[in-house]
Amino acid sequence: MIKAVIFDMDGLMVDTEPLYSKAMSQVAEKRGKCFTLDIKQKVMGRLAIESLTIFKETLGLTESARELLEEREEIYGHLLSEGVTPMPGLFKLLDLLDKMEIRKAVASSSKKCWIELIMDKLRVCNQFEIIISGQDVKHGKPNPDIYLLAATKLNLNPGECLVLEDAISGVQAAKAAKMKCIAVPNQFTQGLDFPEADLIVNSLEEIDEELLNKLSLT
Repeated sequence: MIKAVIFDMDGLMVDTEPLYSKAMSQVAEKRGKCFTLDIKQKVMGRLAIESLTIFKETLGLTESARELLEEREEIYGHLLSEGVTPMPGLFKLLDLLDKMEIRKAVASSSKKCWIELIMDKLRVCNQFEIIISGQDVKHGKPNPDIYLLAATKLNLNPGECLVLEDAISGVQAAKAAKMKCIAVPNQFTQGLDFPEADLIVNSLEEIDEELLNKLSLT
């Protein structure tokens, strides 16, 4: 029985991935490098410092991952302040979960300040019972820590939780936590394989009451 849905945020609830990509591209271009789609797919869903470590090593940069992260954060903050776009179907799905009396949580690798800013801009702060950031766990996705912590705070068994994810590392984290998981690929992860996901949909708009009831029975 699904008693709670745990949402990833970036690229799942809100279309921030283009902003992250723009910020990462600017950091790379400053050094005569290119932030490719391949690198983008490797870093998606991971903790910030882990993403910048992969970024640094792949591009062979001399600066520390921490220095690169601080530079990216400054750029990203400016881009984020200009506004964010909710992913199609988000608000309809939130209303449906309320109707079905299914609890809601957010478990995002992002910093807490970014999560709070984005959710404030979307005006959904009061919609979620639990909000967990990458700063709340030692090990980021694909490790299950963030989702296990969400289940603990919800006082639920992992098997009673359904995770919505857009990245391979996030799906792996959800399944490692022994939770059901729906993959919702975005423009950067479309075409990738999500073999561990229980279901793959094209957008949040496809998640309806019938689908949720079927998953509850599996």
